[in-house]
Amino acid sequence: MDQPPYSLLLVDDQTIFLDGIESLLERMPEVCVVGKAHNGQDAVRLASELKPNLVLMDINMPHMDGIEACKRIRKTCPGTRVIVLSMYGHREFVLELLDGGVGGYLLKSTGKNELTEALITVARGGQYIAQELRDLAAISDKHTDREGELSYGALTKREVQVVKLIMQERTTQEIADQLFLSIATVETHRRNIMHKLDVRNTAGLVKYAMERGWGA
Repeated sequence: MDQPPYSLLLVDDQTIFLDGIESLLERMPEVCVVGKAHNGQDAVRLASELKPNLVLMDINMPHMDGIEACKRIRKTCPGTRVIVLSMYGHREFVLELLDGGVGGYLLKSTGKNELTEALITVARGGQYIAQELRDLAAISDKHTDREGELSYGALTKREVQVVKLIMQERTTQEIADQLFLSIATVETHRRNIMHKLDVRNTAGLVKYAMERGWGA
């Protein structure tokens, strides 16, 4: 990758946070902000147009969450490295993103020095994980899904549908009717989802979905 300054696309649905980060980065000669986006869809579009060296992106955003946006940017812009900057250190988020090839994962509580180190490390081809999350990221807890592929607990498309219907306060019978499944199958999906996300009840499941931005 070219020498600094590295071109950077900022992505967050909160304008005040974007402005704050941009102001901070203006004092860093290592990077140059070339664009800003407020949701995952715009992030994918701008990354394709601008082809920045780096994308610094939140997870919880409307229209398309940061996890899906990261995956699409990886496919459409293989030369662009993505760093997630989130207030959530959820185990499933971290492992799913690492498995998808994200360059870095930082918490929004990070300081200027760590942010600078992460940006330079990832721009040079390395991977940077927030100090607080390194033990978590080192945990190997892969499982085999029904297609026989290994994954880090990421939900299947069907499981995502079930979660979103639960968010709409649908009953098990209503979910079964809408998805043309048996009640037993819906209950199996629910148990698998709880296990993958390491949550104990519906409240935990709803909290996870809200963090992903699925309630927006």
